[in-house]
Amino acid sequence: MIPSLYDMAEVYDAILPPGPCEPFYREEARRVGGPVLELACGTGRLTIPLARDGHNVVGLDAAPAMLARAKAKAAEAGTAVTFVAGDMRDFDLGQRFGFVLLSCNSLSHLTEPEDLRAGLAAIRRHLAPGGVLAFDVVLPDPCNLVPPEGGLRRLDLGPNPASAVEAEERVDYDPVRQLRVAHWRVRPPGRDWIELAPLVQRQFFPHELPLLLGASGLELVARHGDFARNPLAPWSLNQVCLARRAS
Repeated sequence: MIPSLYDMAEVYDAILPPGPCEPFYREEARRVGGPVLELACGTGRLTIPLARDGHNVVGLDAAPAMLARAKAKAAEAGTAVTFVAGDMRDFDLGQRFGFVLLSCNSLSHLTEPEDLRAGLAAIRRHLAPGGVLAFDVVLPDPCNLVPPEGGLRRLDLGPNPASAVEAEERVDYDPVRQLRVAHWRVRPPGRDWIELAPLVQRQFFPHELPLLLGASGLELVARHGDFARNPLAPWSLNQVCLARRAS
């Protein structure tokens, strides 16, 4: 069976080291207050620092390997975090949160319209009155939706490398379903190349995001082009968004 990136937690951490999203989400959590829920929490890159800041934090993820590494890292740091195995399309934690976040383009894993509706509805149910949903998604770039010349793109090279290990991808794009399918292979230090299962991610175009949120009873209240809160621009890499329950 071909492993996914989320079956290889140590490789995931090498590909996605701490970055500028951490201070942004920590600042928003301080501003809004907790308790805090991180969906698709991965290996705890954000849940552990948020807990260190004094928040009551719950991290939910569907990948057993990611949760196992998150729990080990939290124990090593002596930090109390509640980690829950679950699907962000359908979860019930029995409480509401002042701050809910999805980092690293995680919302894009809700690839089908019914998945997105279900996930956003579950988030809305878990938001406390006045609570904030914070998330970042990629700003679709036509150059990244088609294969480059030669068919392969190196992720660990170039001005904005996305990997601390050797990694390359081949891309397919379905413009009708707005799905980018990345076929990755990686070579961790001292190992052979490893083929990974396709990474399928929905693309969110700027004008549709407020409509998608509004259809689920949420309201987009701010959107930035990066984690330094610069305005969204054609050259932005991300859409960094804040939303609330619609009145």
